[in-house]
Amino acid sequence: MILDDADEIDTLFQCIENKRTLVIPILTNNFLHVSINRVCAIYIYTEDGVERIVPMRHTEQLTGFSEHLSRFLQLRDIFVYDKKQWLQIGGNDAVWDVKTLWWYTYAEAYDESHYPTAAHTFYWRRHTAFQYVNTLIPMQQHLAMCQKIRHYAWPMCVNAKLDESYLKFNATYPAVFSRIEQSGLRVTEEFRMPELVTNGFVYSQYNYHTVTGRPSNAARGFNFAAMNKEDGTRSAFCSRFDDGALVEMDFDSYHVRLIARIIGYEMPDTSVHDYLGRYYFGDALTDEQREESKQITFRLMYGGIDSEFLSIEFFQRVNKFVYELWAQWKSKKCIRTPILNRPICSDAVKNMTANKLFNYYLQAVETEVSVQKLQQVLDALTQKQTRMVLYTYDSVMFDVPMTEAQTVLPEIKHILESGNFPVKCKVGNIYDKMKTISI
Repeated sequence: MILDDADEIDTLFQCIENKRTLVIPILTNNFLHVSINRVCAIYIYTEDGVERIVPMRHTEQLTGFSEHLSRFLQLRDIFVYDKKQWLQIGGNDAVWDVKTLWWYTYAEAYDESHYPTAAHTFYWRRHTAFQYVNTLIPMQQHLAMCQKIRHYAWPMCVNAKLDESYLKFNATYPAVFSRIEQSGLRVTEEFRMPELVTNGFVYSQYNYHTVTGRPSNAARGFNFAAMNKEDGTRSAFCSRFDDGALVEMDFDSYHVRLIARIIGYEMPDTSVHDYLGRYYFGDALTDEQREESKQITFRLMYGGIDSEFLSIEFFQRVNKFVYELWAQWKSKKCIRTPILNRPICSDAVKNMTANKLFNYYLQAVETEVSVQKLQQVLDALTQKQTRMVLYTYDSVMFDVPMTEAQTVLPEIKHILESGNFPVKCKVGNIYDKMKTISI
């Protein structure tokens, strides 16, 4: 089961060819981000019952098989344990993600906490500072852990239907978020968790297997999705380029524009809050009324629409949509998202209400629209130095060298704004010192 002869490599690839196969990479450290990790071993299991674990870098092996790693990474039409991770170690994109398949099949995030053996726990606690701790853990223990994973995952791989929704998700989300993660974020010595810093960079970690598909983004106790604007946390983030800057693009009234698109209501290119504020207060808005307009709109969107506002056509249509969605939920105990046609069902959500369902739906729409845009921007940045470094729901941040700014930024802005989703742009050398600019 533990491959220890180079002559067996070719035979193993022959066994894999045209067979349904599960592949589980084992990294040298489970607690370091994959972007700064290496492959310790690769576990293989095929539909014929062929099972091998191939050491790449491990203390039990006089000679590892790391020179063959690229052959494994180029495998196609296989099930991989974590596609986002797989892509960051150089793996082929034409694979199926086990964790996403689990999420689609069982309507819950994949829980991997019960797979490590007692030996794994012992070594991880004993050698917390050793970067290559998994190279010390006996290969037989790695094999036992992979067999536990296979016990749960393999029946699903054999029986699950890879429907169009899963295939679309599998083709976009792992690729988009692996590229953002790989870019890393440059930090100064002021960063408050130095244990996360490697060569001046920290790495985000997106989890999109949530009820709505909206990703969380936290790594080893640091929440990249909710960095405090007031306590100096953001002051540690800077550009990686000597002549560069961070550029943040925020969608204006994103949810309002998204739901307007869904219900077929045409919003102006100008401020949504000014537009709706004229219905609340009249034509000439003061600064205080403009700010109050935002609060009213948010309250109506997320807390339910008061009867006095149903005379406004936009809110009439929103209210009608909310209760049509609610009727569908009560009838089928399930709704589907508009782009990926992904199900959100009662198995995954408890104590549902009409407004809660609407908010879940909005978050799902927000994420699906955003990921399409992120994919287009990332394609445009191929062969460019500019990096997409952070995505947080209604904003995207880039690290841009000045040599590319004049050409790249207008192109990014055009992609993000397509479909009548205007963005506001800020620039700065430090994340907490951003100034509004026009592009």
